[in-house]
Amino acid sequence: MRIVILAPTITPIVSYGGLGDVMRDLPKFLKECCEVEVLTLNHYGKYFKLIHENIGEIEIKYKNVKFSFDVLKCKHPEANFDITVFSNEKINNLNVWDPTKYEIFSELVVEYLKDKDVDVVSGHDWMCGLALAKCKDLLNLPTTLTIHNEAFKGELVEYKGEVLTFLDLGIKYSSAINTVSPSHAEEIRGKINIDNKIFLGILNGIDIEVYDPIKIIDRMLILSENKLNPLDYSYISPYTAEDAHDIKPKIKYAWIYKGGIFDYINDWNKYFQNLEVYGSLEGDIKKPLIGFVGRATYQKGFNTIFETLPEFLKEHDVNFIFLTKGERGIEERLKELCRELDNVMAIIGYCLPLTSIIYASSDWTMMPSYWEPCGLVQMESMAYCTPVVATETGGLKDTIIPLSPNPLEEPNFDRATGVLFKVPDKLGLRWGLEHALNWSFYRIDEVCKYLNYRTCPRDPYHKNSPLSMMMRNCYHHVLKNLSWQNSGSIRKYIGLFGGAIYKYYVEGI
Repeated sequence: MRIVILAPTITPIVSYGGLGDVMRDLPKFLKECCEVEVLTLNHYGKYFKLIHENIGEIEIKYKNVKFSFDVLKCKHPEANFDITVFSNEKINNLNVWDPTKYEIFSELVVEYLKDKDVDVVSGHDWMCGLALAKCKDLLNLPTTLTIHNEAFKGELVEYKGEVLTFLDLGIKYSSAINTVSPSHAEEIRGKINIDNKIFLGILNGIDIEVYDPIKIIDRMLILSENKLNPLDYSYISPYTAEDAHDIKPKIKYAWIYKGGIFDYINDWNKYFQNLEVYGSLEGDIKKPLIGFVGRATYQKGFNTIFETLPEFLKEHDVNFIFLTKGERGIEERLKELCRELDNVMAIIGYCLPLTSIIYASSDWTMMPSYWEPCGLVQMESMAYCTPVVATETGGLKDTIIPLSPNPLEEPNFDRATGVLFKVPDKLGLRWGLEHALNWSFYRIDEVCKYLNYRTCPRDPYHKNSPLSMMMRNCYHHVLKNLSWQNSGSIRKYIGLFGGAIYKYYVEGI
């Protein structure tokens, strides 16, 4: 099967959220059994930094203006799949999400593929909707649409006398559609017009070879282009699920020691985009640390965070660390929170190596999202042996094994990988955080006596403590059930593509 994937962004060349990560991973694992080619745009000229070959030129007309694009061929620097890149200096420098780019992209895709042997074209999110419509309509090709976030539909665009959003065009002209988790598929089933098309929820995954904590140093080196060795800055050590309880708390020194990670950030700013640091953390390694990694957008639950933390920190001696960038209003409110409260630190900016340190040093990761089609942060966090406090929605519900609401009566410390709460408001998040801390820090003695442990752990990081058990659960859950290598999601994508081919050629859909 020859699959062409239309990719708006690809990690690490041009990466924005989970979409870029999936565009790195999905072709990598599909190419083990299929012929795969990825088409994308040369955003900000970043593909010029890769070893590439100019294989030709495409001329298109957009609104009666002629544009000439170079066609570049390169390999993904990590996953080694083929990428075809369309490059024009003026268009390159438009914003990554500018709809003009994706109207032009649709013309480029059709022109490039018109003489190619293709079985199916797979597009991702609203940016590819118009291109999918033209591939089906003009090239007579089966198409599939993967919806990563149904809330973002793109601009209205006219095609064949109809005015629809980019996303709705993709839905209309695709033979098979999927979203990125089974629960989210059910959440949006009534919101989109799927007619008789195939519609699935296929869970995203992560590459466990990339996120294995035994490779934390290698990952940070690669992501800093080998310019910054984390071992030069603070205590950072590879670890496994079996010694996470010993190593992870020591990595907290990276935030508490006034040097270490702050020197890393200063040096990062010499080479890459600027990171801004606000607030500070106090205490020792036994003080709970809760991490947050994600975009600064409404969806991620920031209104609830801002309502909850001032009151919560009056009653609990806990540190919070944020790594985020996005909407200016959220960034400014987070800066204010750091000035108003002790024990809160925020790093404003985009720095993939620091995600490893946050996951590795945190006792829990927090994800109070209002909705979450899939989410990768919780999987990355669990891969680093860090349980997650999250809203019971979408992919969070599908990937986190929740701690029992009453662990004394129904103990599942040997399976749980996090805490889920139903309503993402102040009461819900507060309950989730307190439930997590109760059974990992505050009530260890009670758990021990009730469960009749032979050796009572007095320390949260004792090998047999509830927190240490959940650390081990997290890694093994990701390895067995959530990694692209083992989850079965790649086989489901192949089934999706085959289903689209059948629907198109046999049923005419």
